[in-house]
Amino acid sequence: MRFAHILSAWGGKAARAPRKQLQSYRLTVFSASPRLDRLRQHLHAELSARDLRISQMRVASGSPGDDTHRMSVTLQCAPHLRGALNSVALGLGRHPDIQRVHYEQLQ
Repeated sequence: MRFAHILSAWGGKAARAPRKQLQSYRLTVFSASPRLDRLRQHLHAELSARDLRISQMRVASGSPGDDTHRMSVTLQCAPHLRGALNSVALGLGRHPDIQRVHYEQLQ
């Protein structure tokens, strides 16, 4: 009986469903505040907690006449976690220092 239990457990591992494809997204945050460090740290912690993999994060200032600063995050997201990405984007949009949030799926 023990042998059958071990054998069925081993067979279950071989019959696993294939891993879901990860999709790439770019999340861009626009802010008038040049101090994006705290926001960058908060965003990194929140995305990591929701199991969204960050592959690149960049912070850039606008042109000399433009006061807009931009933070761009490229991340990997499984299809079933897209709702979590939506929640993060909506939460960022409510932040007082943020003017606009945009995210798109990359090809």
